[in-house]
Amino acid sequence: MMALFASFAPALTRRTHENLAVLVRGAILAVGARTVTGCLVAAWPWVRKHWSAYENVPRRARLHMRGLARLLFGLILEFVPKRAPIDLAADESLVRRYGPRVVGVGMHRDAVRSSHRRNAVSPGHKWVTLSVVVRLPFVKRALALPVLSLLYSTRKQARRNRAKRPYRKHRTPTELAVLMVRTVVRWAPGRRFRLIGDGTYGTHQMAEALNPASKSPSLRRVVLVSRFPMDAALYAAPSYSGRGRRPRKGRKLPSPQQVASDPRTRWSRVTVDWYGGSRKEVLVCSGTALWYRPGCRPTWVRWVVVRHPEGQRDDEAFFTTDLDMAPEAVVETFVRRWGLETTFQEAREHLGLETLRNRTANAVRRSVPMLLALYSLVVVWFAKHVRTPQSWKRSTPWYRKECVTFSDMLAAARQDILGELFFSRPMAETADSEIPDLCTTLLDAARTAYRLTA
Repeated sequence: MMALFASFAPALTRRTHENLAVLVRGAILAVGARTVTGCLVAAWPWVRKHWSAYENVPRRARLHMRGLARLLFGLILEFVPKRAPIDLAADESLVRRYGPRVVGVGMHRDAVRSSHRRNAVSPGHKWVTLSVVVRLPFVKRALALPVLSLLYSTRKQARRNRAKRPYRKHRTPTELAVLMVRTVVRWAPGRRFRLIGDGTYGTHQMAEALNPASKSPSLRRVVLVSRFPMDAALYAAPSYSGRGRRPRKGRKLPSPQQVASDPRTRWSRVTVDWYGGSRKEVLVCSGTALWYRPGCRPTWVRWVVVRHPEGQRDDEAFFTTDLDMAPEAVVETFVRRWGLETTFQEAREHLGLETLRNRTANAVRRSVPMLLALYSLVVVWFAKHVRTPQSWKRSTPWYRKECVTFSDMLAAARQDILGELFFSRPMAETADSEIPDLCTTLLDAARTAYRLTA
């Protein structure tokens, strides 16, 4: 694990790399709060300096976050086939924080506590995260590995900050997502991308920005896959008679809701990859049209309506700006977005995403992206250096796992770091026959001690 972390040394100074390596060990070994002191308690065998030296890493150290993200993106890109498009998932998550002195805290919608009938809000930081969706052979479902994260500020906070920094303006979550996509696209020249987002990102502005006919040359390699409103205004291609101004759209076409309710609609029965790594049979109907709204340019989209044969769910509509994509491919691509929701949940449960206690501006803007990047780093290390991934699948007599989960990967990373105290080479490269029984007992005792002290 630490040999893989050494690949980030070009973007760090020598002292910052040494101090950050101690914090990374502590963040992996700790089972409680991921505060700086909590990480130092978990990594006490490697602590050689005063605790303030490690506290200054997220607060004062010169961290080139974009350079670190680029190196992490290069490691993740090894698991994506060269000729396949790179799937990017964008979503926002609320990290609950309290206190009047915490920088950037605002009242945001809490998706976990909200429902269709009740809209709950909570104080905290709203993070817009961009991740790379990959498929690994030892995991049944697609994994979303975070690469970039930006803090969203409300309009009230933006007006307050413009008094200090006039050049900064308020950006919506969709604008932050486009900003991160522009950055990632430059890191992989010549590759094709697909941005997957929920209904928040299924807007005219996103469809206009991410399509093969985009004004930005870098974004022409990016297509959008998202939810589609059932009452969307669709139009046919414009026809020009040769007189007057050229029309921007043609005749009005039926909306997806009207097409789905028409008894003459022909439905195709297809089997697609569904949530949880399962396969499901659904009915689909699709078409291509111009999506238009006053104030925006009309954009060509392929829309797909999904109907569940059992009738337990309402009809759903999705769309993409890639007109050549098959309807079942649109559904399967959108389903992969759920991996980012699972990433947020596992980061809260196993990496202490909501246990941070920093308050300064730099520490707030760096801590959450670094914890989410640590999630990606653990998965990348496990996929590259663990020779027998299925042997780490830990089940119980009352629960049998079908595949390896992130908790198993984290347990392997903890044993690899603890193995530094006993072996001269990483635990992942050490055969089971080479591990003495005494060392195995000490490793188990060390893991138990860390769990009890936390």
